Amino acid sequence: MNPIYLQALSFHDIYGNSDDCIHAAADMAAELDIAGIDIEDRLLTSYEPQYLQELAHSVESRGVKLGYCGLTVRFSEPVSSIADEIVHAKALIDAVPNLGVSAIRVPGNGLVDGQTLEFTFDAVRAKFQTICDYAVGAGITVFLHNHNHGSTPSTGAEVLKMLEHIDSPALSYILDTGQFQGSPGAAVDNAPAHAAKPELYESIEMCASKASIVRTKFYFATAGDEKWLDYQCIVRILENANFGGPISIVYEPKGNVLSKEALPMAVRYLTESFDR
Repeated sequence: MNPIYLQALSFHDIYGNSDDCIHAAADMAAELDIAGIDIEDRLLTSYEPQYLQELAHSVESRGVKLGYCGLTVRFSEPVSSIADEIVHAKALIDAVPNLGVSAIRVPGNGLVDGQTLEFTFDAVRAKFQTICDYAVGAGITVFLHNHNHGSTPSTGAEVLKMLEHIDSPALSYILDTGQFQGSPGAAVDNAPAHAAKPELYESIEMCASKASIVRTKFYFATAGDEKWLDYQCIVRILENANFGGPISIVYEPKGNVLSKEALPMAVRYLTESFDR
């Protein structure tokens, strides 16, 4: 079984944007005897080295590893916001070694204010090239993250094109099962509670061999089986691609199931899917 991580932001429903999410995720990872947790920069109180070192020690003292740290991107703002985002990314790259973390996750940007896909794609590609150029000197990996919410890259074809056009040894790819076009959880507006469209699985299949990490989204509109994403299909695709990397579980509630109840269900659900 691939190593499993919990995304600490999944506890947002209980703790909001605070490092209480990180402590809760670490406690649960230790309780479930899984590999570790992934975190987001918005959960950190500061980038002050002593704070980050103490936070890392608190997590690791539970026998839990820290994976990547995600960068916050404002999807509703035009690409002119990318300059500030790059400054933020560089600060995060400087900070994460104090956590013992060697990778950051960076999404693309939204198509807003009438910007075309081609224009936004080129701006996002240039953003990644700049961030990766800086990351190389720090020995930090930059994970390209497919994301929707009206942003790019959000299809398998866009991901492959982006990876092809960024030249850096720092670049890697994190595949998000719930953020390709075709996922009801990735829609710009409020998504209806129905299963994902075939194009989602087509994108996953296109990109699975390129992924170093897979973010598995769970929605659990009701307790029990995940109805929006077909994990039997997703697991088959990952196995066919010989994917052996970490799997990060991300919970985005679409019903009344709290994260503290949903995440253990997601771990069991995913483990059983791989064991079948």
